[in-house]
Order: sequence, then structure tokens, then C-alpha cells
Amino acid sequence: MSSQLKVGVVGAGVFAGYHAGKVFAHDRAILSGIYDRHEASAVALAEKFNTSAFTDVVELAKISDALIIAIPASFHTEAALMGLDHDCHLLVEKPLASSVETATQIVKGAEKAHRVLQVGHQERIVTQVIGLHAIKARPIQIDIIRHTPRATRNLDASVVMDLMVHDLDLLNALYGEPDWINTEMGKRVYSDELDVVRAEAGFGEMTAYLSASRDADLDRRWVLRYAEGTIEIDFGQKTLRHDTPFTLDAEFGSRPHVQDNLAAAFDCFVRACLDGTRPLATGGDGLAAVKVAAQIEGTL
Repeated sequence: MSSQLKVGVVGAGVFAGYHAGKVFAHDRAILSGIYDRHEASAVALAEKFNTSAFTDVVELAKISDALIIAIPASFHTEAALMGLDHDCHLLVEKPLASSVETATQIVKGAEKAHRVLQVGHQERIVTQVIGLHAIKARPIQIDIIRHTPRATRNLDASVVMDLMVHDLDLLNALYGEPDWINTEMGKRVYSDELDVVRAEAGFGEMTAYLSASRDADLDRRWVLRYAEGTIEIDFGQKTLRHDTPFTLDAEFGSRPHVQDNLAAAFDCFVRACLDGTRPLATGGDGLAAVKVAAQIEGTL
């Protein structure tokens, strides 16, 4: 492989556009093209970044070293497996897939093809910069809120796979997979999938209480309650307050990796592909988050 990574973007929606911008700006990447089944959308995004538009994803894969898959979750598996068939590394937006079975297919396919598979759980960068991963003590309780207003995107997936999966991945990264799951409430409000869910997850003596909604005012917070004190993180406002003895970065919101964690995550992907470093969130990490999300959905 050359010193630059040829990256195609599968999708031409809002978030795919963000990804295309990060590829275009990276000094070790070349934006090889944009695919979307809607030709006008592909052409419009491709013109913005002076690249080619494709309505056949196979043709994009043939000229690419890697693909970023930023389309609805129900189409992730088909696009990912096709990319692997053409020797492409993969950066797949979260959730890795819409079921445990299909997520497993992608992970096994990447392992068999010896390709890098990174999943779009870039909020890991935030908790790493804050210093949560360095705390040896475990909280007694964590209260987690991830609420957003109504939107039209990602309605092919439940709010668990769409939003809560971010927090499930962070919990897995910090504390391992939960010992037990209890879903308190789930309801459909305006889509065919669950739009509001409340659940509990147990990690030894610690319990995490999770609330996810895509029918509420914007609110993304973690409150971690330790014997030594309390940490409150506002992921939206990028602020931190605490009265603990732990060494934490209260100015995390001003750090470049946090201000543009999508670019930082893409840089991790480029280095994994070109230099052999570890992806920010591996396929196994993405599969673990999907497994917990499926457990939560399955207890309703």
C-alpha cells in the first residue's frame, strides 16, 4: 500500500458529508469518491470535495483502499461485506450493524480478510482525554442521559442502537460488559422503532441507569457517584464538575481531539491502516456494544 490511503465514503447524507470533509482534509488520505443510491446526492457531495460520484458501490470499492460506511444501519452489513470482498479496510459508523448476527458477520469477515475494522465510537476520545480510564476506583452508581429532539435520520434503528449504543460502548470500555440488564421502559412515539428507553445495567456492585430519547430537549450527561465524590460530565456543553481526589481534565472541551473528535477518530483509522496501530474502537468493541443493545431491546 502507498503512503496515502484512498478512502471512499459510502453515503451522501449529513454525517457522510462530515466524514468526507475529514478525509479531504487529512494529509495522509485521498478522497477516492462518494457513493449514494441517489445520484443527485452523490454528485452534490462529490462536487463539494472535487471527487467522483458513484451509484455503484462496487466501482467505488475497486478504486479504494478503505471505505467509510455512513448509511442507515440496516444496510451496513451488505456494504461492509462487499467492501471486504474488494480488500477494503472499513470504518463503519455506529452501530456496527442492526443485529448481533450481522455484526458478527462483519467482524468475522474482516478477520478472514485481514482488514482493519474500526467502528464509529469516537466518544471514547472524550472519556480518555478527561481521564476516566485512569481512575482505578469504580463508581457506586452512574446516571446516564442521552436525549435529542426529533429527527428523521436513523429511524430504521431503535433509540438503543441509534443513541444509547454510544454509552453502552463507553461502559464496556471502562468497566467491561455488564453482569445483568433490566429494561424499565420502552415506547414508540413517532417512528416504527423504540424512541424512548430506560434501562439498568449491573457491573458488580455498580449500577448504571440509562435514559435514551429522541423525543426530548437536547441533554447528554453522565453523573458518576463514587465513595470519594461525584463527577458530572456534560457531553453537549463539554464541561466537567467534580469534588473527587481524581486527576481529571476539567478543560477537556478545549482540547483539539475533543473539539473535533470525528477527525481524531479518522486519524486513528488512517494510522491503523497504514502503520498497523490499534483502531480506536475495533470490530470486537462494536460487536460488544451491539450485544448489550440487543439484550436491552430483548428484555422489553
